[in-house]
This record gives sequence, C-alpha cells and structure tokens, in this order.
Amino acid sequence: MAFTSLNTQRLTLRPLTLDDAADLADRRSDPTTAEFQAWTCPYSLERAVALIEDVNGHPWPTPGTWHQLAVVENASGRTVGDVTFYLAGHGHTAEIGYTLHTWARGRGFATEAAAGLIDHLVTDIGVHRLEASTHPANAASNRVLERLGFALEGTKRESYWVEDVVTDDAIWGLLARDWRTGS
Repeated sequence: MAFTSLNTQRLTLRPLTLDDAADLADRRSDPTTAEFQAWTCPYSLERAVALIEDVNGHPWPTPGTWHQLAVVENASGRTVGDVTFYLAGHGHTAEIGYTLHTWARGRGFATEAAAGLIDHLVTDIGVHRLEASTHPANAASNRVLERLGFALEGTKRESYWVEDVVTDDAIWGLLARDWRTGS
C-alpha cells in the first residue's frame, strides 16, 4: 500500500522528503532534543539526507524496518517534528517514537501525532502491540506515553548505548484492544 498522509485535528503526518533534511538536521542538532535520543550532536545535513533516503527506500509498511513521518502543523504549515515506528518482522508489534522542535513542545503535538500514528497502525495495518522505550528521566516523553494509555512495563538496566555512554531504558507497552477501548 502506498502511504500519502494522515490527518489529525491540527496536524498532518506525511512522508519525509529531501526538502525536510535541513529541518531534521536542525532539530536533531539541538542538545536538549538529543539528550535522550540515539544520536549525538551535531547532526549533519548529510546524515539527515541519508536517513530520509533510507526510510523512503522501503514500501509502506515493511516489517523489519523503521518508517518516519514529518509532523506538520496545519495552521502554519510548519514542520513541528517527526514520528517514527519500527514494524517487527512478523508485523504484529510496532515500536513508536516522536521528536519535536523545542519551540513546538508543550502544545500537545507529540500526543496528537502519536495518537494519529497509533490509530493508523492499529486500524489500517493490524498491529496488535505497541511499544516505546524512553530514558527513565525523560519526564515529558513519559507523560506523553501515559496520556496515550501506555503502561510502564519495566526498566532495562544499562541497556541503551549511544556511542560509549550507557543508560537505563524504560519499556512501555500498549495493546490494540486497550487503545480501541481507551483503557
């Protein structure tokens, strides 16, 4: 199936294009954004181009690969961030993530964009289980997951590496039936 876009109340989630590379590199180069993520700063334009080419090099949705979407605010037309998901090889489990520009935080965009993505994964793709992992100290991201109905399932100690730095990894889960019923 070809993917074009998803619309929520205030946002459009659409495939990244090479025109998004500078914005992606800028967002990922912010130290407060990268603090709890799997990349280091600065994040080069070349790296952003390579990421976009990689995620766009797979049909939608391809198990065993990451898919990433730009999140655009409808009112302004500005890209506020991105959402991503990894569809496990069997297609029944998806790991999600989200990243926003610093200026876009605190406005509910991460929750709204992730909810739109989750709806698509559950309803259109048939995902049974959703997962997310966060740094235990990433309070803002943890609150987003709680608002979405994810349950904290545990913490893997010293399991998450970014270059030579290791941290704990909080593991979150949400079942499709719980998403559908709002439990």
